[in-house]
Amino acid sequence: MKYLSDDDQTGHIGGEHVASLTHVCMWSDNSWKPITAEQAARLHPGGTVSAHSGLFMCDLCGQYVTLTDGDIRIRYFKHSASEKSKDCPERTFGAGYSISYNPREHALPIRITDVSSTSFRFEVGLIRAPVAFLSKGFRIEIKPKGVPGISYVFNRERLNCDHITYLPIGERPFEKYTLSFQGGDGILSEFWPAEINGIDPDGTLFETASGKKLTYDADVEIGKEYYLLKRGRICKSSCGSVQIRQITQKLFGWNMWSLYVVSVSAFDEDAARFYLDLHCRLTDHPVSLQPVWPLYVEGNYIIKHNHNKMFILVDGNIAAVKTFPTATVHVLNDRTAREKLYEVFCSGRQQLISAGRTHTLQYTYFWKEPLNQEGSLPTISVTDTAGIEMAPGEATSLPPKRILCFKSTYDSTIIISNNDHVIDKRTVPADKYIELGDLSFGFSVQVIIGLDAIWQIRFKKHQLDVADDEDELLKQLTNVSGIYIPVPHSIRNILARMKRYPKICQWIRKCINNGTINEQSYRRLQNAYRRMNTKDKEIHYELH
Repeated sequence: MKYLSDDDQTGHIGGEHVASLTHVCMWSDNSWKPITAEQAARLHPGGTVSAHSGLFMCDLCGQYVTLTDGDIRIRYFKHSASEKSKDCPERTFGAGYSISYNPREHALPIRITDVSSTSFRFEVGLIRAPVAFLSKGFRIEIKPKGVPGISYVFNRERLNCDHITYLPIGERPFEKYTLSFQGGDGILSEFWPAEINGIDPDGTLFETASGKKLTYDADVEIGKEYYLLKRGRICKSSCGSVQIRQITQKLFGWNMWSLYVVSVSAFDEDAARFYLDLHCRLTDHPVSLQPVWPLYVEGNYIIKHNHNKMFILVDGNIAAVKTFPTATVHVLNDRTAREKLYEVFCSGRQQLISAGRTHTLQYTYFWKEPLNQEGSLPTISVTDTAGIEMAPGEATSLPPKRILCFKSTYDSTIIISNNDHVIDKRTVPADKYIELGDLSFGFSVQVIIGLDAIWQIRFKKHQLDVADDEDELLKQLTNVSGIYIPVPHSIRNILARMKRYPKICQWIRKCINNGTINEQSYRRLQNAYRRMNTKDKEIHYELH
């Protein structure tokens, strides 16, 4: 079997069989669906379908591919010579390549910081590594690759022993950085690669919430905002489901760099192709890697535990879950399920666990050590429309405009109940602002993160204190002297409004049966009735 080179555009190779690319997708029904060359030929029966048409996409490298014309031999998919990247595994290893990745080729996180209308800066994150025993003369140097005269040097004291260390690398974007040590231990190379992928001048995406740069082939979501940084200006403005807003432009040498905020509002082909051009995949199930058992303490790219095995729930479109150093991994549920439960036997004190397709997309280190720390609690911001924080618990007044505003650092669920019956559930994505309106008395609102209820409030009408002064009032009504008068007709109205006072009502009924009432008692009863009405009106005004 022989494979076409970039320069062979004829599809004819000396009578030998030509193998088609086997990981090709076509946009259909709001997703990229696998398609074979035979199926594509039936959809497009005549002529070459160029890669420039954008109809067929290689699922391994995210680039558009060509469907040949079939004039000489059977039609097949192939990569084109004009592709920016020539690193597709199927181009290198041939058709039928089994999707995989190297777990050691994981990227160190880079994040954009200090974003404003005039500037931005960058930091590189060094994940936790065994640095406690490095010599005092240890130095780490970060340099833009191939750019003389620029370097960033840090000593051992600058590194965090227990969590990630973010180090500043200036404001100018570079495509790659190199990492070197002076007086360091060789084991650091297992945690920190010698070369770091930086900023792609054709376009790099960052999460707006954390500032973290997205990896190549990363998953992106509808409604979530991202920073887009690129050299020059973006070719198109907001259109359809794609929203683009410019933040700033900054000149470095002769090159102008532009920073935007981008998002998409619908799961459609335009949105998918917009992100695909930036080497990202639009999905409603982004790749996630979440330990579930046993107990652990979670940090940035690190899970602290003290067991010989961990159970991990992995979601999203992945090809494999891998470990380094190599450890035993078992899939405990249906291998065809979207969410898979993995059992990982932790073979060493530091164990890299990763999930990916052709590149590592999510990874973390399992550190086996005593759990003498507490994990950070998730936080939730709940305010009224004026930005005033709302306290949890029981509330006897509704917020202005009957609206509460929520924002959480984690994905959360809001459960709304009316008189203890659930009437609505709403999902709040991490760092996404949401308003909840039309609140009323009897409603309760609960915020759930994971399995924990971290915030809740119940709106309850103010209850009048009906019993504290009833006995005292009864004494005032009965401990009197003076003349008796016929029972006025209005006393029946007073009786109807004082049902909360059973002892007083019993005394009023006795007076009605007798047909007379002490005049002084009646005046005192009238005064108490007026005070009660005034208090009711004040509370009614406050509640509404």
